[in-house]
Amino acid sequence: MMNREQAATAITLDLAQELLEELALARVFGFRVRALEPGVCVLAAPFDELFLRPGELVSGPIYMALADAAVWLALMTLAGPARMAVTSEITTNFLHGAVRRDVICTARIIAVHDGLADAVAACADDEGTLLAHHTATYSLPPGVEVTR
Repeated sequence: MMNREQAATAITLDLAQELLEELALARVFGFRVRALEPGVCVLAAPFDELFLRPGELVSGPIYMALADAAVWLALMTLAGPARMAVTSEITTNFLHGAVRRDVICTARIIAVHDGLADAVAACADDEGTLLAHHTATYSLPPGVEVTR
């Protein structure tokens, strides 16, 4: 990750956490913003018993919610607090199950065009094992400008 002197984001870490807490699922699941760069957001979901599915695995919807929120905030690092930016498509490929572990997701905006933002996100456990890979497209609200 870059240090703060290298690049500024359109939102601060504190504002990103405030925006995240506007999402009910993020509050319930305890999602936390770890880092921001222009076009990048790293979120963490500290392990909770609520996450478990049979087999002591973290449930897939946790990965998807974490990735969706990380992409939303990654977009805001470029556009500012565009709360009404919405997911138009997200695809998830599950690679490994996390057994009672924290999940960390890194999302990156890869292209912005025609009122849409394309992104990738990767969820890993707290030891670095890749758990899921996501691709997403977000629709930007009218009038929102994105700087790159």
